[in-house]
Amino acid sequence: MDNKYWVREAEGCSCSAGVPIPYISNNRWYGFENFPDRCPKPNNIILKCGHRPQDAVFDIDQGEVIVYQKFVLDRLRVDTSKMCDPVVKLDFTSIIAFEATDRIGAEHQIEVELLFKLIRICNGDKEVVQTWKYEFDHDIENDIDELRIERKESFAVSFCDHPCPGCCEYKMVVEVLDTEGNFDFLRVKKPNLTAIAQG
Repeated sequence: MDNKYWVREAEGCSCSAGVPIPYISNNRWYGFENFPDRCPKPNNIILKCGHRPQDAVFDIDQGEVIVYQKFVLDRLRVDTSKMCDPVVKLDFTSIIAFEATDRIGAEHQIEVELLFKLIRICNGDKEVVQTWKYEFDHDIENDIDELRIERKESFAVSFCDHPCPGCCEYKMVVEVLDTEGNFDFLRVKKPNLTAIAQG
């Protein structure tokens, strides 16, 4: 038997057709030296930080937030082409800030509903891999002249992805779904997307 790799799909290694398979000859392993498993050890680690982060400053028309506005908050690229069965853990942090009032009627309400979407683009294929909602709703029935709320709070999410090996781009997008109240401003500030890949 000559000292060449056997080339076929590696068992237990997703998306890995054509991965070199180690073989044994004369009681010795060749290919992945002294490692008889079908996939290499998961010792490759990549750390990526987002680039071109952008605050979302939503347009307001006479106190009303225009719905369905979208912003790309942050993005990054991860190359897992040299990994076997890669896992990508993504972490996103931001600050949601708004100020609004409600002066109409006996019942006062201020509401914010935002949709965050994590988008993965691999080989030109675009897919929403996960979504999260931010919801704030405060209403009160009281004999008051107005309800005013100024709020600033952190919003953070995490997600583990299992892409096929290759170069993929991840984007975090935010969209306004609904609001109630008279708004002075609504923003998503200091977005930060990071990723750790291992395989």
